[in-house]
Amino acid sequence: MACHAGCSQQMDVVFVLDISGSIQEKYDNALMFAGNVSYGLDIDSGNVRVAAVAYSSTTLGQFYLRDYVNRREAIINALRFYNPGGSTNTATALEQVRNTHLTASYGARSGVRKVPHSASATSL
Repeated sequence: MACHAGCSQQMDVVFVLDISGSIQEKYDNALMFAGNVSYGLDIDSGNVRVAAVAYSSTTLGQFYLRDYVNRREAIINALRFYNPGGSTNTATALEQVRNTHLTASYGARSGVRKVPHSASATSL
């Protein structure tokens, strides 16, 4: 099931952003990618909710699906995470997404497509 720019399908999108030392040179690209994707989503109507987790050796920054409902510009601004460098621990970030971000208490909706997306040095 594809959703292109302008579609109004309901989705809960979680960006998993690698901000470790291995991505130092591509850090701005990762944030720009997440911001550009967010800009094209149907956020303001409430059909799409967006969250993000930024990580290196630990989870360093995040916001949840419940935090910026119907507020596209706030989401794009919230994607500006400090980049401290450090090692890469993707497993911890993905565990955080599964155990926290994709649960109802943090804003995930029942029956809505869940779309985790990773932006790392290897995917940019």
